[in-house]
Amino acid sequence: MAVRWTEKQQKVIESRNRNLLVSAAAGSGKTAVLVERIIRMISEGEHPLDIDQLLVMTFTNAAAAEMRERIGAAVEQKLKERPEDEHLWLQAALIPQAMITTIDSFCLNIIRNHFNSLDIDPAFRIGDEGELALLKSDVLGEMLEACYEEGREEFAGFVEHFGRGVSDRGIEDVILQAWQFSQSHPWPGEWLLNCRAELEEGNLEEMEQSPWMQFLFQDTARQMEELSAQLRSALSVCGEENGPQAYEPMLLSDVGKLEAIEQAASQGNFEVLYQSLKNMNFDRLASIRSKDIDGEKKAFVTACRDRVKKAVGKCRDLYGAQSPAEVVESIRGTKTVIAELLNLTGMFDEAYRAAKRERNVLDFNDLEHLALEVLLEKAPEEAQEQENKERRPSPAADELSRQFEEILVDEYQDSNYVQEALITSISRERFGHPNVFMVGDVKQSIYRFRLARPELFMEKYGSYSAEDGPYQMIELQQNFRSRESVLTSVNDIFYQIMTKNLGGITYTKDTALYPGASFQEVGGENVDETLKRKEGISLSAGTPTELLMVDTGAEALKQLDEDALDYTARELEARMIAKRIRELVSEEKGLLVWDKTKETYRRARLGDMVILLRSMTGWSEVFVNVLMNEGIPASAQTRTGYFNTVEVETVLSLLSVIDNPMQDIPLAAVMRSSIVGMDDEEMAWMMAAYKKNSKKGQDRGVYGAWTLWMDEEWEHPGTVPETAAASIRKKLAYLRELLGELRSEARHLPIHELLYRVYRKSGYYDYVSAMPAGETRRGNLDMLVEKAAAYEATSYKGLFHFVRYIEKLKKYDTDFGEASVAGEQDRTVRIMSIHKSKGLEFPVVFLAGMGKRFNKQDAYGRILLDADLGVAADHLDLDLRVKAPTLKKQALKRRMELETMGEELRVLYVAMTRAKEKLIMTASDKSLENKCSKWKDSMAVGGQIPYTVLATAGSYLDWVLMACPAVPKSHLEVTCVQVRELIGEEVGRQVMRRMTKEDLLAVDSARIYDKEAGEKLEQAVNYRYPHMDDTGLYAMISVSELKKQSQIGRAPEAIGTSGTDTEGAVLEALAEPERETSGSSGRGALRGTAYHAALEHISFIHIQSLEETEQALEALVEKGYLDQESRELINGRDIWAFLKSPLGKRMAKAQEEGRIHKEQQFIIGIPAREMDRGDSDELVLIQGIIDAYLDEPDGLVLIDYKTDRVPGNDREQGAAMLAERYRVQLDYYERALTQLTGKRVKERMIYSLALQRSIKV
Repeated sequence: MAVRWTEKQQKVIESRNRNLLVSAAAGSGKTAVLVERIIRMISEGEHPLDIDQLLVMTFTNAAAAEMRERIGAAVEQKLKERPEDEHLWLQAALIPQAMITTIDSFCLNIIRNHFNSLDIDPAFRIGDEGELALLKSDVLGEMLEACYEEGREEFAGFVEHFGRGVSDRGIEDVILQAWQFSQSHPWPGEWLLNCRAELEEGNLEEMEQSPWMQFLFQDTARQMEELSAQLRSALSVCGEENGPQAYEPMLLSDVGKLEAIEQAASQGNFEVLYQSLKNMNFDRLASIRSKDIDGEKKAFVTACRDRVKKAVGKCRDLYGAQSPAEVVESIRGTKTVIAELLNLTGMFDEAYRAAKRERNVLDFNDLEHLALEVLLEKAPEEAQEQENKERRPSPAADELSRQFEEILVDEYQDSNYVQEALITSISRERFGHPNVFMVGDVKQSIYRFRLARPELFMEKYGSYSAEDGPYQMIELQQNFRSRESVLTSVNDIFYQIMTKNLGGITYTKDTALYPGASFQEVGGENVDETLKRKEGISLSAGTPTELLMVDTGAEALKQLDEDALDYTARELEARMIAKRIRELVSEEKGLLVWDKTKETYRRARLGDMVILLRSMTGWSEVFVNVLMNEGIPASAQTRTGYFNTVEVETVLSLLSVIDNPMQDIPLAAVMRSSIVGMDDEEMAWMMAAYKKNSKKGQDRGVYGAWTLWMDEEWEHPGTVPETAAASIRKKLAYLRELLGELRSEARHLPIHELLYRVYRKSGYYDYVSAMPAGETRRGNLDMLVEKAAAYEATSYKGLFHFVRYIEKLKKYDTDFGEASVAGEQDRTVRIMSIHKSKGLEFPVVFLAGMGKRFNKQDAYGRILLDADLGVAADHLDLDLRVKAPTLKKQALKRRMELETMGEELRVLYVAMTRAKEKLIMTASDKSLENKCSKWKDSMAVGGQIPYTVLATAGSYLDWVLMACPAVPKSHLEVTCVQVRELIGEEVGRQVMRRMTKEDLLAVDSARIYDKEAGEKLEQAVNYRYPHMDDTGLYAMISVSELKKQSQIGRAPEAIGTSGTDTEGAVLEALAEPERETSGSSGRGALRGTAYHAALEHISFIHIQSLEETEQALEALVEKGYLDQESRELINGRDIWAFLKSPLGKRMAKAQEEGRIHKEQQFIIGIPAREMDRGDSDELVLIQGIIDAYLDEPDGLVLIDYKTDRVPGNDREQGAAMLAERYRVQLDYYERALTQLTGKRVKERMIYSLALQRSIKV
């Protein structure tokens, strides 16, 4: 059925040849509209476009993949309608290569195509997150060490200002903060230079022209304007019947004073503004004793005036605390340290770039900046002065402009200045043909922490016309996701709390949400059959939005039992949510939700519920535990907490001890863990005996105690009981043996293989699997192996650096989150962050933690940075040892606080608009009664709450409570849940559990209650699986492993399927001696792999010399068959010797005639008894790869290359040894080849590259 587009959607789809900004509200179907626009562009009109003429840019790989999939499905549908359309068939073929991509991927494509102009190695790679954190730390450490040695006075002052104790962490943090911020600018170096230029502002007049002082003036004027409006609203109340008219003169005087301050700020003269703020005072209100005065109106006016007085006081404290002379002096006092900060930031950037270049590594910042270097070039010197040179699009940018007929940008509200410069450089706007399509919603811009700039969206939103033209803006307001009851409550709240000054946009009827989804009335055929058959049940849907609150203050808790006081506020809120979930999924009175797939109403299920949190840290764990204890399955996927899980901490401690056992904390952790199994008492006995024995000043801690107890000649003091001493010695001896083996293997094993050995030898992997949440714990250990493998792909190697790598990840908060084992369709309540939920929708949303206070820590940093206002720091008086913020820092702090609050408003909007059927907001607060009383009266002026009031909010709950007086009760149900209700239910459940346990303990275990059941139970307990012997067989095994087992006389037995053994992933690598020829085992394996890759891809014909052989190998590198490291491991003489050998010539002829087959993979099944192990007909799957075989008229010739180093000088003996070593392997290869082709194998050949000869086997 064809989609029925709204008028505005149709306009978006059909508009062409312009810059088009689409402001798409939540749930307005922007992705569907974007896809339809693309489909029509490539399928309709006289000259439809090819899809590779469009550039579609998104912000995530998932979004790009979804877009590509949707476009592909739409093209496929069009082809069903028009199967004869050749153009559509071409589009279907072009879709996989179309530029539907993330911005990073697009930049990467530009760099790879223009690497020659950037002077970078084309074989670069994107650095691992952990590797880059470690590299930054190393580079910064080396740079600071050099600065200390140099001993510059400016650096010493910088350290004095920002240093913390004996650690460099403080100065490292501010340098990295400044560097990271600079990277959001298209040209970081220029931004640093501009900040340095601002430091030259020497007097007040120059400062008054600066961006930060201009912001100060504008902010003060805006505040005074709004505060005057609030007083005027109070004046209007004074003029009402029974209003406090006696207050009018004072209020009029107050308005006049505020307008004077506003006027002073508008003049842009700080001296005048300072005097206005300094002289500002409020007269005392007249006393009113008349009983005719309405008490509520009087209270409203006095409360309004008190708020205004408080706001003016804050403004005075912020901007009027220093005189003009003091302002100039304090800012001059920070000049040296800020200049040194900018200098060190530039030095770090240069050193970090050099370190990345040395390792041939790029980070994601490099992708955008290098792409800009390709696309924008400086104008010639003769055109402009050198220091004021503008950049202009390069020929490469012109080429891309010609290639792309239109650029489509999704989620445009999250763009930053770098991305904007990229888009502008390749658009056709400079040619007079604007062609950028931008879609987004500034109300959903929630990535300020990634330095997104929503003002880019707002600039166009304010300047583009709603009428047809080259620069057009279209609003999509209809929401096709949510019920009207959800949208109404969202609108009611945001009409009042989202303003241009706080949120970036004023929420009006033009930006509000309008219902577009159709939900059928409940009843008749559209109700699930199972519900229809039941009597006395409630059938209702579309209930109002709810606000559930629980007071966790001392007053509310004081009447509870002492045990109940142990519950935290978060636990109580989680219990409140659990109680409501049980009601929603109740079979009798639960919520009805519309099931799209069945097109009927059904009861809500747990899988329909999601709990959204602003921050997962410290919240998700509590909510999961409480819900699980309440019998409600719940899961949370987090990005933090991984390194704090007991299993990961234990394994990391063991790795630290393997690297260096003389570390007390990791060593004690391993001893105390289940790996060694010492308890607290044994640890105490061990250390007490050591302390008593060790000499003063020679205490070597836990390691010293361990070595002493392992000394066979040492006698422990008699104070340690014999049984305890024996247990301690036994456990410590086990640890010594385990560490001895692992330390020996750590010298040559890659880290991920070492981890497999740790898991197997310690038994710890199996142990955690048996613990509660064992699947998740096992997943965490598997993830550690993955991270180790990722580490091995970096420029760092070895256990020592891996331990450092992990430490840096912890230090710089690079966490991975615990492994998730829950699937999307699990019937569990999902818990996720609001940011994670963006773009998703859920039938029922619990917006929890509404009482959590906003995090404004960014505004209280030791340095503050702003893209427009520059850099600010505190002024430090070294003589008085006093540190105080400068006026510039106060201005930046104010701007950051406003931006933070605006971001929080948008985050709240995103959260509330995720709900389809039902929205429930929840909060806990320890002063709930006071908070409700504070916001009980509406403070709206002209329908909106002033931003000066909104800015005083400390949580989402404050904002919702501010809005509540103007929201009809039918739109928002507010409920205060008593703590006693929540605790009472839990006590009842605990009593029930205790009774159940007592009943079980009272059962007579000797008595047989049911003879028949007893017999069945006995049979079940004593049952033995008839094919038990077969369970020990491999489901799949490699030929290499079989060969290895034949050499050491071990049966090919293992558990389960290939890969389930904790060491299974490394078996094949360990069982390939032919790939290890010289040097370390790792390098030998690489060399063997390199030779095999070369012989697979090199042509055996047309090479007539050693020189041509070398050229052919270089060609393999250029084509990507070999990397440079592998190429360096190959001796061209070895390959040439093979090619001119009789076997090489024979294979060349076969290649010329098309009779050669290389790298033939196979999997065959062989009965276990035919493998000389066991007496079973069960098939064992055997897998392997045959290097090459020749198809000759009278049979096949099987060929296997070997790079093994052969000891001694006897070539014949070496050949015989290789033949014997690989006989079993070739037996299986022969059997596989015969099964695969149906032909007999007439010859089996090994070619030894070390001996440079072929060997018949």
